Amino acid sequence: MTFDELRAALPGRVLVAGDEGFQTAARPWTTTVTQPVAAVVRAADAGDIATVVRYAARVGAPVVTQPTGHGASGGVPDAILVRTGQLDDIEIDAQRRVARVGAGAAWGRVQAAAARHGLTGLAGSNPVVGVTGYTLGGGMGFSGCRTSPTR
Repeated sequence: MTFDELRAALPGRVLVAGDEGFQTAARPWTTTVTQPVAAVVRAADAGDIATVVRYAARVGAPVVTQPTGHGASGGVPDAILVRTGQLDDIEIDAQRRVARVGAGAAWGRVQAAAARHGLTGLAGSNPVVGVTGYTLGGGMGFSGCRTSPTR
């Protein structure tokens, strides 16, 4: 599968095997996990993500996301990995006690922004883990999770 069409729609943000920086972009925080992805997209805005999803649906490619490198997607070969780390805006509406947070924001930054208004969110175990992981019930690493063996 080539990604020329996707590259044209997202110039400079699509990396594939052989491109300088691909190996680093495809590597998760947990370096013991290999992510066999076909391409890495560094999304700059929601429009980039919509473009990737439409492209992937048309060509039948799976899409996985990874804001900060946590949450390795080692079980999805030939996926398009969307890095959302640049989507890190944080807006706190102190009156309504509501936060609007980008998918790439680190949880520590969210907590610091909320604290300036006398607010807080659920405490996390690490300030560099992304808000996406905490929001979706994550924040637990591979070594902290245990599954039963299949019989």
